[in-house]
Amino acid sequence: MHTYAKLFVLGLLVFFVACATSIEVPKDVNYDYNVNFDFTKLKTYDISPTPTTGGIEHLMMERIRTAIDTQLQDKNVKKASSNPDFLVTIYGVRSKIFTTAWRGPGEDLIVEKGKLVLQFFDPETNRVIWWGEARAILDPNRKPADETKMVNDVVHRILQKFPPASS
Repeated sequence: MHTYAKLFVLGLLVFFVACATSIEVPKDVNYDYNVNFDFTKLKTYDISPTPTTGGIEHLMMERIRTAIDTQLQDKNVKKASSNPDFLVTIYGVRSKIFTTAWRGPGEDLIVEKGKLVLQFFDPETNRVIWWGEARAILDPNRKPADETKMVNDVVHRILQKFPPASS
């Protein structure tokens, strides 16, 4: 009986340590938009070229692009490489690899590590019309399928706020 008690305590200890090491990702999303912009006219988009040296390597960038494509298609917004209504720019820093922020093309945007930021630009004016960000704890030690699931969840949460309800 004494051995069973020790095994029980050891099992509880392992359980609590395992729970303590899991990462709970905050579910909040921050976003903002140009209140004077008519979002109802947005029917097509394209994703801006993004250098992959800034914190999100090629495979992770492909996951993010695929998640964006899926979410926007669900909103009846089509991808168009010719004359899109808006451009999507992706910013991010993987928290497990990089500890500094990445500056995006054309502007100094400081991205907190562990965040994914999506900015939508009007290609005619090159101005931001909408942006959203959420925490995205992307871990290079995680299985690829789990990373894909995390990216899909984060992009889904961000794009739930698009288009703005006032449109």
